[in-house]
Amino acid sequence: MTDQIIARARTNTRVNVRAGAAKLSAPIRETLASGTEIFITATVAGDKVAGNDAWYACRGNVFVWSGACEDYRDEPAPPADDVDDAERPSRLELGEVMQPDFETLDDVFHKVRGYRPNGLEGLIVHFDAARTQPSSDRTTAGVMRYGAEQGYHYGGISRSGRIFLPQGFSWEGWGYHAGKSECPATGRKGVSKYYVGFELNNPGLLYPAVQTGVFCPWFNARRDDKGRVELDEDGRCTRLDENGEWYRDYEVRLCEGGNITKGWYLPYSAEQFDALTGICIWLSRQFPDTFSLERVFGHDEVSPGRKSDPGGAMGTPTELMTMQQFRDHLGQLAQ
Repeated sequence: MTDQIIARARTNTRVNVRAGAAKLSAPIRETLASGTEIFITATVAGDKVAGNDAWYACRGNVFVWSGACEDYRDEPAPPADDVDDAERPSRLELGEVMQPDFETLDDVFHKVRGYRPNGLEGLIVHFDAARTQPSSDRTTAGVMRYGAEQGYHYGGISRSGRIFLPQGFSWEGWGYHAGKSECPATGRKGVSKYYVGFELNNPGLLYPAVQTGVFCPWFNARRDDKGRVELDEDGRCTRLDENGEWYRDYEVRLCEGGNITKGWYLPYSAEQFDALTGICIWLSRQFPDTFSLERVFGHDEVSPGRKSDPGGAMGTPTELMTMQQFRDHLGQLAQ
């Protein structure tokens, strides 16, 4: 059976995932909470439940009864390798750059510490290490409110691609977001003064759980009294809540290299990546005398050893990028 994703659906109740066969007698691989998105490789006939024998096959040779799912959506098939697609000129190629669709949170005010000494020079990519479920938009707005409470200054991007800014946001005014940091290009410390920060909603480093194929964020893993995730001798964590936030093996990736701290990551969504890319390109056109796409850094590049964001989250679900690769990508778009 092929592993190519042909469709997606969402569970509408708690449902068991069966391993090896579309049968009620097959072993239970895991139990999905209501509202969980599943990625479907085929629809097969299996045991009848309430008169319905249609089951969804998923990667890893597992099966979910279709009667427990809704919102079935076909996944577009990838184009054949030998087909040339006629591509229209991009707005960048035409010299046009659309302003991103910024959404101002009227009740959120971030603290400005002063004006950037040389104007806006670049951007720092973060992840917020926060929940993505049940609503990434709501979490991202909450992270923006937290920034107001703590006296920080940054923008936010949810997994839907929505871009949030605080009220009265000034690109040339600076505030705290990167903490103890040093620019790898200039050697200057305290990079918040020179570079704007964007927090992308993402749970951060993930931990393989005792359950096979399950990966947990820090907030759904057992932790010690200092807040550190507890791991067994095989490097596995204990999941706190099976109905809480966790991910399956085909949703995450293990990676290292470049700026990336070795570990498991949930990739940024394609919508987040596009939003971040659009912001960087737009800023390079808005501030052509000061903003450099070569000064788009990861938090892990300006605070190495202390921070791991964006790490292996950078890129899209199908393409991992180091920060240098992202800078190269931006440079190609801007040509």
